[in-house]
Amino acid sequence: MANSIKTLLLASLSCLTAIGIYAENSKKTTPSDKKPEQIVVTVHMSDKGLLFEVDSGEYKKVEANYLLAELKLHKGPDCQIIPIVDDRVALSAITEISEMAINAGFRDIRPFVLWHKTGRMAQVQFGPPIKFTDDPKKLEKREKKEIGR
Repeated sequence: MANSIKTLLLASLSCLTAIGIYAENSKKTTPSDKKPEQIVVTVHMSDKGLLFEVDSGEYKKVEANYLLAELKLHKGPDCQIIPIVDDRVALSAITEISEMAINAGFRDIRPFVLWHKTGRMAQVQFGPPIKFTDDPKKLEKREKKEIGR
C-alpha cells in the first residue's frame, strides 16, 4: 500500500513537472518582448586618424562604413547602434559615426561620450534647437511667456 502511494505521488509530480515545462516552452513571444540587439562601436584616436572598433576589430572609416552596412544586412535595421566616443577625440566624431550608421540604414543610434580619466560615460541626446539671444527685451518676453504657461 505504501509503495502504491509513493508511485502515485511520483507519477503525479512528474506529470505536473511535464505540464509546467510544456507550458513554459509553449509561450509565444511577441516582438515587443524581444529586446533589440545592440552593436557597440568605440571611436578613438590613433596616429593615422579615427579608429572605429567593432567586435574587437579596429577599422578605418571606409572599412567601418562597409562593416556597418554588412551588419545591417545580417542583423536588420532595428538594431541599436551604440557609439562610444573617447573624450580626447574631436566632438565631430559623434556626428561622423551617427552619419555612418544612418547611411548604413540603422534607425536607433544612441551616442555616448567616455571620459578616459574617470571611466564615466554620458549619453548625448539630440533634440530640437533652442533659440539663443543676448537681447534683454527678448529674454524678458520669453520669461513672461514661460511663467504664463
